[in-house]
Amino acid sequence: MIKSKAWNWNIASAPQWEEPAPEVFPLLRRWQKQGFKKLLDLGCGIGRHSILFSENNFEVDACDLSAEGIDKLNILATKNSLSMSTKVCDMLSLPYSDKTFDCLIAFHAIYHSDDEGIQKTISEIKRILKSGGEAFITFNSKNNSAFKNPDNKHLSDSTIVKIQGHEAGIPHYYASKQDVENLLKDFEIIEFSYKEEYLLDQDYTGAHYYVLLKK
Repeated sequence: MIKSKAWNWNIASAPQWEEPAPEVFPLLRRWQKQGFKKLLDLGCGIGRHSILFSENNFEVDACDLSAEGIDKLNILATKNSLSMSTKVCDMLSLPYSDKTFDCLIAFHAIYHSDDEGIQKTISEIKRILKSGGEAFITFNSKNNSAFKNPDNKHLSDSTIVKIQGHEAGIPHYYASKQDVENLLKDFEIIEFSYKEEYLLDQDYTGAHYYVLLKK
């Protein structure tokens, strides 16, 4: 299993990492209606979703491998008078007790690993979710152009390490639809969608699976 490596949020910057993703707002409404309160933002980055849920009266825990990301989130939470618990930790071994959380978001997070690592992280998600709890997880698709780029270092038929940009040296796991279903075999899949993103000024296609699941 490859060693985890964090983003450096002192050099990574883009507007979409500061604003909640559109896919998350239906989760906010859904989980409010279900009476969920305790949420984990796994791989929170600088905390765009942690802030959103905390502003809407969820009890938020946020964790990330990046100390820079957690520092930025703590500053923002203090500025907005929001109370939440934050931790610097590795998703391969989460510092939370069994059956702690009603709900969990792992948005563009857990695929920063290899084949073995993503299985370990999903096992951790199962462990810390309450029975009947829900999680929203995103996965990289093998249709992503970065996976097809021969310049990146391929560790297996599912894992690459990027060699350029702010993600240089960070592993990325890529899946087929069947791979995702196999990884989530111990959960009930509630919603499963696929999305491609095209950057008009770049030769790049992003491709991801979005999965809402229930323990």
